[in-house]
Order: sequence, then C-alpha cells, then structure tokens
Amino acid sequence: MDKKRITVLFAVTLLAFIAYTQTSSFLSVEQRYALIVLVYASGLWVTEAVPLAATAILIPLLQAMLGIQSFKNALTPFFDTTVMLLLGGFMLAVAVEKYDLDEYFAYLILSRVKNGPKSIVLAVMIATGFLSMWISNSASTALLITMALKITDQVKDKKGNFSKIMVLAIAYSATAGGLSTLVGTTTCAMAAASLKTIIGYEISFLGWMVYGLPIALVQILVIWVVLFMIFPTDVKEIPHIERPSEKLTGKQRNTLAVFVFAVFAWLTSKLPDPVANLIGWSGHGYSSSMVAAIILIVLYFTDLIEDQDIRNGKWSTLLLIGGGLSLGAALEVTGLVSVISDWLMNLTAGGTPLIAIVIVVVSGLGISIIASNTASAGIFLPIAIGLGQRIGFSPVILAVAVGISTSLDFMLPVGTPPNAIAYSTGRVSMPEMIKAGILLDISGAILTIIMAYLLWPHLI
Repeated sequence: MDKKRITVLFAVTLLAFIAYTQTSSFLSVEQRYALIVLVYASGLWVTEAVPLAATAILIPLLQAMLGIQSFKNALTPFFDTTVMLLLGGFMLAVAVEKYDLDEYFAYLILSRVKNGPKSIVLAVMIATGFLSMWISNSASTALLITMALKITDQVKDKKGNFSKIMVLAIAYSATAGGLSTLVGTTTCAMAAASLKTIIGYEISFLGWMVYGLPIALVQILVIWVVLFMIFPTDVKEIPHIERPSEKLTGKQRNTLAVFVFAVFAWLTSKLPDPVANLIGWSGHGYSSSMVAAIILIVLYFTDLIEDQDIRNGKWSTLLLIGGGLSLGAALEVTGLVSVISDWLMNLTAGGTPLIAIVIVVVSGLGISIIASNTASAGIFLPIAIGLGQRIGFSPVILAVAVGISTSLDFMLPVGTPPNAIAYSTGRVSMPEMIKAGILLDISGAILTIIMAYLLWPHLI
C-alpha cells in the first residue's frame, strides 16, 4: 500500500476509536458500533483512499464483526430492487452505445438547428440532457464533447471562449439532465431506494420525473445564460451539421424499439390520478425494477447484448449503492440516525422545515464537492430521512432534496464525472471552471430549496 492509503487508514481508525470512546456517556454500545461504521464509511469514501466499492463491501463486514446485524441481513440491501433498476438501465445504455444510437439521437437534434452559436449550444445541451436521462451522464458527455470539439475546430474563435462554452455546456447539462429520472444519476435511485427501505415509501419512475425534470430544465437554461455571460464570444456562425444519411441497421432498429419500449414502460408504471381518471387507465402496475428486468431479458433474447457486455454494467456503482443502503440500515437498527437527527433538529431551531431543507441541500451539495456524489448520498440519505421523521416534516422531500443536491456540483473536476471529462479536454482551466461552477452551484441550491419548500409538499 502507498503512504497516502496507510496514512488515511490510520487516521480513520484513530478517528473511529476516538468517536467510540468519547461518546459512551450519551450513546449505547450498539450506537457507538454503528458510529464506527459511519466513520469508516465516511472517511474512506471522502478520501477515496481505497476504491469506493471496497468500502461498500467493508460496511456489511464491519456490521457482522461488531454484532450490529447478521452478515446476511447486512448484505440484503446489495440486491435491493433499485439495484435491478439500475442494472437494467446500465445494460440498456450499453446497447444504445454499442450500436451508436446515442450518436444518432445527437445528430438528429443538432441537424435541425440554426447555425447561430447560441442556438447550437442550446441544442447541444438539450441533446446531452436528453441522453443523460437514459444513459450515464459520463457516456453522454464523452459522446457530445467529441462532437463539440469537431465543431469548435471548424470556427474562428479569437477569444477562445466558444470552445470553453461548448465543453462546459455539455458537461453541466449532462449533470442536470441526469436529475430527471431514476436511471439518469445514481443518487436519484439511491434516494428512492432509501425511502422504500427505511419508511416503505415508493416513488414511481414518472413520480420522480415530477420532482427532477423541472429542476433539470430550469438549470439547463440557467447554465446556458451563465456561460454566455461569463465567456463572451465573437463567433457569429457555426458550420451546418448534417445528420449521417445511412439508414439504421437491423440491430439499431431493434435497439431503438427496446429503448422506446423502456421509456414507455417506465413512464406508465403508475400514472398520476388526474391522468388515470381522464383516460381510464392507471398504468400497467409493474414496478420500475420489474420493467428493468424485462428490458434486460429482452436485450439478451434478441442478442443485442452478450455475456462480454456485462463487464460494462458498472458493477462498482451497484456495489456502492448496496453499501450506502447497508450503512443506512445500520444507522436505523441501532437508533443512531435518531440521535443525529435530534442534533440536527436542535440546529434547525426546533425543526423549522425551511431551515431543515436548507441544511439538507447545502450539506448534500457541500459534501459532494469534496467527495463523490454517490458516496455523499450514501452517507447523508438516512440522516435526512431520520430528520424529516423527527421534526414532523416529509422525509420524502428531504430524501429527494439529497438525491438532487448531491449531484448538483459544477465547480470542480472531482465533483462529477462530466466535470472531469470537460476538464480533461484542456479547453478550460480550473479557475474558469470554478468561476462558472460556483454561480451554478448557488443557483442549483436555491432552485432546489424553493421547489422543495413551495412545490414539492403539494406532490406528496
């Protein structure tokens, strides 16, 4: 092991020992054991001294060794229904990328846009945001940035700002677009899974879109305005983008059919009451996870994916989700989450809902700036849900706020994978990313707080 890993492991172990010995006056033995697990998970996830998936596996192991839960019970969250939902989404994304349908979608949108710089950038952002709703935001960023660099290389950009706008617009809109669906960004699925596991509340695929899509749309427009404000450009015209004339192959048509079926099936699992009453149909009734399983089987039966494609299924992310849910279970069964929630309740001046929302959003966003967004959600989701229960405010709203806020960082390359991809192009510097990102972080946080306080209570 390298020196950094040894140092971090020693520091986390020392911190866990101090936390255990110094809390004996107000925590039970079981709660102090859970605190050890929380310290290890938080410390290793934030520092990334070991792979995130390794820390996820350590969580149930520590629970069994400390007697918090049996190893069997601690491992149960690793195949939560949300894991199947994301696995189906991941493999659908693999098929879409494998047969270049993502590129087809992108050109389909871009080829119909006027060649002005602002309209082209907005179209690219919409294409990126749309793709990020259904495939990983890192995949959609990588695809569109490649296309964007080809576009910027064909224009006279004396200030060099247009390439910065294009690169950041794609990365940021990928992050925003992913907030729209349960398969767009991992933190959204984690929020839904935590609510189902801890309080038994289930958010449907369409139900999540009611929360996330408005924020994504508004944030994309804010990103568009902010980037052109910060990076003024003298570019007047962009070469017209032609869609490839080749017809879709048989595999592409089949993948497109599965994709359309997936979108339709996920959206019609459970229709809102006004829509159901209007058309006389409340939805097919199969959960989003069951739909994902059907999609996975169809992809296999039609030979659109093979065993070798499984390696692209982002297994480390699935393990991370299981670890986060297992950590939440440990905090719940020992009652530690109630203790932390009481402390936060005192911090919120007796449990004011608005202050609770502000703390949840700011904390979730703040943690995700220095740690991965999935790790941040895993740490904070059970605490936010517990806080909602303690102050008599909807834990659903607070959990959704965490799921969204932990994926709202636009400041640093480490914040989200799209940020890292944008920075790696060399077209934008760290100070420039921070300059644009800090404004977008603030706007995203304010937008989430406003929606959570004024609109979301009417959606429960």
